Order: sequence, then structure tokens, then C-alpha cells
Amino acid sequence: MAHACFYRLLVLSILTLAAPLVATAQITVRGQLAHDLETEPGATLTGSVTIDNETNELQQARVYQRDYLFFADGTNVYDEPGTTARSNAPWITFSPEQATVPPNGSVTVSYQINVPDSAGVGSWWSMLMVEAIDRESAESTLGEDPPAEREVGFRQVTRYGVQLATHVRSASAEPGVELENVSLQALEDGRTVFQIDVLNVGQVMMRPDVYMRLFDADGAEFGPFPGVQYRLYPNTSTRQRIELEGLPAGTYQAIFVVDAGSDAVFGGQFELTL
Repeated sequence: MAHACFYRLLVLSILTLAAPLVATAQITVRGQLAHDLETEPGATLTGSVTIDNETNELQQARVYQRDYLFFADGTNVYDEPGTTARSNAPWITFSPEQATVPPNGSVTVSYQINVPDSAGVGSWWSMLMVEAIDRESAESTLGEDPPAEREVGFRQVTRYGVQLATHVRSASAEPGVELENVSLQALEDGRTVFQIDVLNVGQVMMRPDVYMRLFDADGAEFGPFPGVQYRLYPNTSTRQRIELEGLPAGTYQAIFVVDAGSDAVFGGQFELTL
């Protein structure tokens, strides 16, 4: 689940009565797929999401909310808005909920976040989902006639998830990390991979630098071997897989580091035998 920033393009294949594999509507979301907003209790925040139409025809999209959690085993959870412990979905209003985007044009979805006076410190987040509406679906208002003959097939529906994260900063908002499921894996092609799950057990989102250093029996240092810089919300986890290259066989002391900046540096020490 990933690259330098933990953004996702979500693609669903939905079984439906359709002409065989009809192409999806061509809409895209412009710009960043994660909006990070520093705030305080009682504040009002505004922002927008731009939907682009890259075709020569009218296209439609619907916009709705979901809560969002992800875990190291690859599980992604898109719950109903306002159901997870740190959801800010109830704070958010947005418009429009359905947009008709002109050919080669764009539509702006505006949102407002009313942070309650009672908001606790730390990070709170949810998603705005932007989903293309197929021209032949019942939801479409573009007036397309359905095909004369229909058969069971798959239609691909493209949707974007835009993360709206509000960060109520305070000295009492403590970060926290736990490390689990450590393993050393020998791949068939001869490569060796160190695998570990990183859990955010604190109150604030982090995008930590992750790396490890190894020391042999003589104290010689190898590395650093970098991991991947993921977004990591409270109560979520990611799996790091770090390839160990250029190491002779032997026993090493490994230092695994999760550096979220400032004083938020965490680590674990392990003995590895290659």
C-alpha cells in the first residue's frame, strides 16, 4: 500500500448488468490527495477539491464521506463517516454532493471544517470520496439510453480518496510507536529482506523517516538501509520491508529507527543472522 506520501487511487470493479467492460468516466482529482490542516479547538477551516474532466464530453461525479483506517497486513477500512475513534467527518460540510463537469473543464468542491470547542489534542481525519458516475447508471442525469442488449459483465468504477486531516497541536499530544512481527526473509532470488510492522499508538499523525543500521561482531557499521516514508495516523500501522544488500554472512546487531522529527524518535534493537 505505497509511496513517499500515503495517497491512494482507489479502483473498484463492480459486477453489474452492463455491456461487456464499458470504460469508466474520465474524471480526475487535481492536486494533493491529502490536506493537512493545523488548527485549534473552536476554529473554522475551509478548503477545496478540484475535479477535472479530461474528455470532450460532459462527465459526472458524486462526492461523499468515509472514515479511513489501514493496517500492516494490507487491510483498508472505509467505515461510515463518524464511526471511528478519531474521525473528523462530523465536523465537515461540503458542496456539491454531485457535480457535472464540463468537457475539458473542472468543478470545485468546497469544504468547511468546524472544529468543536471540545476537540481533543492530536490528529483527526476522514476522507472525501470523489467517484465517477457511469453515464449508463441509474444515478446519471446525462440522459444516456441503455444499450438494447445487456449482459452480466464487469464495469470499472474509479474513485479518489482525499484525506482531510486536522491536527490539534499541543505539548500534551504525545507521539507513540510500537514495533511488531519482526522477521528476516530469504527470497528465491537470493535477496534478504528485513520485515517489521510499525504501529502508531500515539495521538498525532506522523510521516517518519525509517531506516536501519547494522553492526558486525567487530563493530563495523553497515547502512543506513532506508525504509519507506508513509503517512501513519493514530491507531493505524504499516509494514516496512527493507532489503539488506552487500552484507557478508554472519551475525549482526541491527538498530531499527523510526524518526518522526523533534524528540519523536523511536527504535528497536535486534540480532540478525544472515
